[in-house]
Amino acid sequence: MRSLLVSIIIPTYNRAHLIGETLDSVLAQTYTNWECIVVDDGSTDGTEVLMKTYCDKDSRFQYHHRPAGRLPGGNAARNYGFEFSKGEYVKWFDSDDIMHPNFISKQYLILSEKPSLDFCACQWEYFDDVGQIKKVYINLKPQNESIYSYFLEGHVFLTHAPLWRKSFLINCELFDEKLKRGQETDFHFRILTKNPKYLIHEDFLFQVRRNHKSIESTSNNIVPQESVLIYFKKVFFILKEIDFDKKEVVRSYIWYRCVNQIGILMSKQKSILGRWKYFRGLNQFYSKRTDFYIIYLFLFVALITNRGYYFYSLKKYDLRKNK
Repeated sequence: MRSLLVSIIIPTYNRAHLIGETLDSVLAQTYTNWECIVVDDGSTDGTEVLMKTYCDKDSRFQYHHRPAGRLPGGNAARNYGFEFSKGEYVKWFDSDDIMHPNFISKQYLILSEKPSLDFCACQWEYFDDVGQIKKVYINLKPQNESIYSYFLEGHVFLTHAPLWRKSFLINCELFDEKLKRGQETDFHFRILTKNPKYLIHEDFLFQVRRNHKSIESTSNNIVPQESVLIYFKKVFFILKEIDFDKKEVVRSYIWYRCVNQIGILMSKQKSILGRWKYFRGLNQFYSKRTDFYIIYLFLFVALITNRGYYFYSLKKYDLRKNK
């Protein structure tokens, strides 16, 4: 049987000291019919020189620069790479992580044998610079509806984990280029609303580097925190328009995450006007529930005094009573 092309898409930014290890793990794949599209998000180190050596060594590698007209960040680079991809299957990966040699072949075999699946995913390991490895055990099968399990039962997967049928992705909105944090959970949530057919298998097929700065900002500045709020707001309002089992439990959980994130954003503002900008956003999440009034009161006090955030943020939202 003829093997089909797999497109591996890797965004990168100033990873000349790390991406070589990632690309070597791509070269080591037992499945060989792949193209690897590296999209540079504006590196200022030696990434371009390094990439030339890989492209010269193996024509399956491609190197592209994110166009100036696209927003900076890994999301735009992922989407741009997808536009170049020619494979029947698509795999997004990060430029500081490592594939096990059978990563692609294992997932390709599953999708080949199960043509009804839109994607398959797997488990992963974390590793650090001293060689310590920690396995991540996730909920492989949703015990309830997949969206419920995704948010509340640990049925999750990283951007790297799935191998996708490109035919399924063609009609999907891909990564939100405006988000600086929460982009992969936003993407996967929106995918799950389309009711895809998929499985997550038990093998650990890639490694994620720990304690290393990602392409997206991981600082405590306001932009990533605003992205988190934007993501939760999107989920909250999308959930309003779709139906599934235990929908209201999930909406309650997302509701709390929204109002909690407003408090986090307020706590980072020194001026009352800065805090008011976020406090007034509570109106979008108005509810007759008692805990809304309690949170509103705490945040109103915080608005005036810039104190009291931790009283409300320590509140544990107990979903067990709703299960």
